[in-house]
Amino acid sequence: MASSPGQIFLFGEHAVVYGYPALATAINMRTEVQAELGSNNKIEIHSQGVGKLEGEVKEVNGKWSIKKKSGDSEKLRFVTEVIQLTLNHIDRGDGFRIYIKSDLPPGSGLGSSSAVTTATAAAVSSALGKNLTREEISDLAYNSELEVQGAASRTGVNVATYGGFLKIQESEKKSLERLPKLKILIGYTGNYSNTGKLVGNVRGLKESRPTIVNPILKAIGKATESGIESLEEGNLERVGILMNANQSLLRGLNVSSPHLNDLIQVARSSGALGAKLTGAGGGGCMIALSQENIDRISKSISEAGGEPMEAKIGAEGLKNDQ
Repeated sequence: MASSPGQIFLFGEHAVVYGYPALATAINMRTEVQAELGSNNKIEIHSQGVGKLEGEVKEVNGKWSIKKKSGDSEKLRFVTEVIQLTLNHIDRGDGFRIYIKSDLPPGSGLGSSSAVTTATAAAVSSALGKNLTREEISDLAYNSELEVQGAASRTGVNVATYGGFLKIQESEKKSLERLPKLKILIGYTGNYSNTGKLVGNVRGLKESRPTIVNPILKAIGKATESGIESLEEGNLERVGILMNANQSLLRGLNVSSPHLNDLIQVARSSGALGAKLTGAGGGGCMIALSQENIDRISKSISEAGGEPMEAKIGAEGLKNDQ
């Protein structure tokens, strides 16, 4: 059994694309993957709440490949791709039974694809008797996302692999050890967040309105730096103020949505120190910071049509119990 955490952005989404800092963190909502070695080359994948797939492992042009016989190949593309990459990395063509269960709704913007790819690579390699390094597992997960999506960020797989807090700026990623592992309330809109489309929209806005957008991006970067400092100092009221400021700036980039705005507003009205969208926006999730009013905020989010989920930040990364 292997498991990896989901993740949220506390600060800095979208601005990070243009060289400004962002702060991502692992949450204690996890994806678990169990891999059982089969007696032949058959593949069975059972993903709770997502679907199942049956196929077989075949050698095609000198590479191991999964050929589907039946099932939800589109929904399980990340899983089949990372299995193929792991088999080729180890050079084994064995069959497997894979069982997946997750706390992370697919398409919610909580890093579900990074969690399932890292946990699957770890579970499959361990079942084959290979103890891959975390760097190898992170690379396999990243390359699987790249293959499926055509583009990928290492932020997601790094958080899923190593856990904790990660400051990202340009090509540098720094693990931050001194930040507190706080409670956070997540509100899921139930709507898919299309990262590629939203990043493209911001790029178009930046090109057409640079005098407006460039200062917004710079201000988001400053909010991130101040947010990290405030977390290190334990000044949660200031963290909340900066989260609210970050959300206002993101609204200026037109990446929020009416439903996200509603959930954020009711969270603030119910006592949250701060609330903002997390990830690309457009749908997906918002987050609210509060250590005392969790139940009241959760009820308000639910009444506003969101799905509340309580989590802790700074969670442990990849765990492999096999």
